[in-house]
Amino acid sequence: MFDAFPFDEWSEDIAEFWTFGGEGSTGTYIMTALGVAAMLISLIGFVWLEQKKLRRQTEMLRASGALERPAVVVTTTTTTIITSD
Repeated sequence: MFDAFPFDEWSEDIAEFWTFGGEGSTGTYIMTALGVAAMLISLIGFVWLEQKKLRRQTEMLRASGALERPAVVVTTTTTTIITSD
């Protein structure tokens, strides 16, 4: 196996370097916030897309007669409070 990594020249200065700064820097927090925002946006977009596809499929099934509209059930609740003096 070919291994050309310079382990002899490796130091802590090199280990801490990356494009947006070291651990705990502003760049780290910005990249983390951007990553979390991108994840949330894509999750919301995924749920929205799947809901849209499910509604479209439901409409097609109802139009073909394969799926009936659910009956609306109305329930009422009566609460009686008895108080004594």
